[in-house]
Amino acid sequence: MNEQKRLEALRSYSILDTDEEADYDDLTEIAAAICDSPIALISFVDKDRQWFKSHYGLDVHQTDRCHSFCSHAIQDPEKLMQVEDAQFDQRFQDNPLVTGSPDIRFYAGMPLLDKDGYALGSLCVIDQKPRVLTQIQQKALRTLAHQVIDKLSLRRNNRELYTINQQLTETNSKLREAEESLKKVNTALTESKERLQTILDLVVEGIVITDGEGNITYTNRRNREIFKIDEKKMLTLTNVSPEFNNRRLDGSPLPPEEHPVTMALNKGATTINNELLVSDQYLNSIYLRMNAVPIKDSQENITGAIGSFADITESYFLQEKLKEREMSLRAAISSADLGTWRMDLQTKEFFASARMKELFGFYEDEQISYEDVLGQIAESHRDKVIAVAEASLLQNESSELEYPIVRYHDKKLRWFCATFYAYKDPENPKIYFFAGTTADITERKLEEQRRSDFIGMVSHELRTPLTAIKAYTNLHQRIAEKNDDKMLVNTMGKVYTQVKRMEGMINGFLDVARLGEGKIQLNIARFDIASLFKIAEENSAVIINSHKVLFSPTDITLLDADKEKIEQVLINFINNAVKYSPSGTTIEVSCITVNGMAKVCVKDQGMGIPMADQPYIFERFFRVESEAMRGKKGFGIGLYICKEIIERHQGEIGVESSEGQGSEFWFSLPIFQN
Repeated sequence: MNEQKRLEALRSYSILDTDEEADYDDLTEIAAAICDSPIALISFVDKDRQWFKSHYGLDVHQTDRCHSFCSHAIQDPEKLMQVEDAQFDQRFQDNPLVTGSPDIRFYAGMPLLDKDGYALGSLCVIDQKPRVLTQIQQKALRTLAHQVIDKLSLRRNNRELYTINQQLTETNSKLREAEESLKKVNTALTESKERLQTILDLVVEGIVITDGEGNITYTNRRNREIFKIDEKKMLTLTNVSPEFNNRRLDGSPLPPEEHPVTMALNKGATTINNELLVSDQYLNSIYLRMNAVPIKDSQENITGAIGSFADITESYFLQEKLKEREMSLRAAISSADLGTWRMDLQTKEFFASARMKELFGFYEDEQISYEDVLGQIAESHRDKVIAVAEASLLQNESSELEYPIVRYHDKKLRWFCATFYAYKDPENPKIYFFAGTTADITERKLEEQRRSDFIGMVSHELRTPLTAIKAYTNLHQRIAEKNDDKMLVNTMGKVYTQVKRMEGMINGFLDVARLGEGKIQLNIARFDIASLFKIAEENSAVIINSHKVLFSPTDITLLDADKEKIEQVLINFINNAVKYSPSGTTIEVSCITVNGMAKVCVKDQGMGIPMADQPYIFERFFRVESEAMRGKKGFGIGLYICKEIIERHQGEIGVESSEGQGSEFWFSLPIFQN
C-alpha cells in the first residue's frame, strides 16, 4: 500500500547506480564469511529491478524485480526471510535464477529498514545448496543490515551537510573548516568498535558479555535500563550475582548451573528462549526471555559468553490471563455441551472438537472437513446456512441461526443452533480463523412442534361446537327480537360478544400454529391504505363506545400487501389500546410516509409498558406481569401474530412507551413505487 512512499524513501538516499564502495564490499564479504555462503549481496529494490550496491561472489549488477528474492523479503520488513531450498518453494521453483545461473538453492535476506519504517532492499546471502542459518548467523546478518542502514543514513547526512556547507562556504570561509571537522567526526564514527557500540545501544534487547568466569565485561544501554543499574556497577557483577535475584518462573531460586549464560560457559552450547524471573535494583520483579551463546577462540576454547534478553513481563501476564480465560471458556463450553470448530483461512485446515463430531454423527477419530459438516445439513437449509456463514465472514460479525441436519452414520435427524464468527490469531495477527459453536436443540424443537400441533388440534376441535353455539345464539336473538323480549335480546347480545371473543382467540391460536408450520398464506394485492382506514373507522364507530377513536386524514398511499392481514394488525392495535387505557380517553390513529415507507401509528393514553418488558412485547405467549395487568385477559399471541404478518411483508414493527404515560404501537410497510 505504501510502495510509492517506499520508492521515494529509497531514492532520497541517492544510492542507486552509484559506484562500488569498499565499505559496502567489506560488509558483504563479512556476511559471506559469517554465514559461510559463496554469495552475499546488498540489494536495493527499485520499481522494476533490484540493483546491487555490493555483489560479493556474483558478477551481476542488477536483475529484474519479478525474479527478485529480495522483493519477497521486504514484504515482511521486521523479519529475516529464509528459503531453505528454492527448488521446493512454490514462489521460486520456476525462477530463472533457480533453474539457471547462479543456481540458487538457499537464500536468507534481512530487510534494510530505515528509521521511517520503509524496507529499501535487503542484505542477503545465497548458496547453491539447501541449508538454514544458525541463530548466531541470523543475528549477525541483522547487525550487518543495521550497519548498511547506518551507512546509508550517514551517506545522506553527509550529502545534505555537504550541500549546506557548499552554500555557506560562499559567504563564510570559516564554515569550511567546520565542514572538514564534521567529516572527520563522521569518518571516526564509521570505525568498527564505535560503530558496533552504537548498534548495540540501539537494539531493543539487553546485551551482556562475560569472560570465562561469568564476570560481566560489557553491557549495552537496554541492559542497564532493564535492571536500572549504571554501567560502573554493572561491570562489577557476574551473571549470577545476588543483585539479580535469579529465579525460576514459579518463584523458586534458580541454581547457578541453570542460568543460560552459565550453561553456555560450561557446556559450550547455545541456549535459546530460556525464561526466568529476576529483580531490578529496586526489587521489582521482571520476567526475561534469554538467549546465550559461548565465545570461543581459534582453538575452540571457551573464553566468554554473550547473552541477549528481552523484558517479557507485560506479555507474560497477558498470556497468563489468556490461559485463565481459555480455561473458563472451555469449562463454559463443556457445561453447555457445545460442539466447537475452527478453520485456518489460509491453510483451510479444519479443527473440530470431539463433541462437534459426535453431534454431526462422525466418530471421534475420523478426520472431517468444513465441507463434510456442510454436507450433513438438510438441503432445505444448506444454502441459507452457507450464505449466513459467508456474510458473517465477509462482514466480520458474529451470526446465529437454527437448522436441521442428518447425522452421518446413523442418519438421524437433529436440530442445531449454531454461531459463526471470525477472529485473528493473538500471536500472529496476519493469520485469521473462522470458528463457531453448535448446540443440539432437537428436544426444544420437538416440544415446540408438539405444542403447535396441540394448539392447532384443539383450535380445530373447538371451532365445530363454537359454530353451533354461534348459530343458536343468532337464532335465539332473532326470536327475542321478534317477541320484543328486550332482556333476552340483551342477554343474547352479551352471549354473542363472548362467542366472538372466543372465536377471535381460537383464530389467534390457529394463526400461531400456522406460523409455526409456515402455512400462513399472503394474498398480495394493490390497495390504498386510506380505504383500510375508512373501514376501520366505520367499524370502530359502531363497536367502540367507551373511548374516542380519532383517525387522522390520510392521503392516497398504495401498498402491495394482504389487505385482510394488515387490517387484522390495525384492529389488534386499536383493540389493545381500548383494552389497556381508561374509559373516556382518546386513541389516535395516523399514517405518515417516511423514506418510502408507510408508517401506521396507534397512540393511547393507557398504563404504558415498563422499559424492561418492551424488548419482549412481540414474543409469543409473552405477557407483562404487573399489578395493573391482573384484571386483563389474554394469551400473549396477538402482538406475536402482528409481528409475523408485518415481517412477512418485509416491514417493521415496534412500540414507544413510557410507564404510566401511554403507548404508541406502529408498523411500517414499503409503498408501491411507480
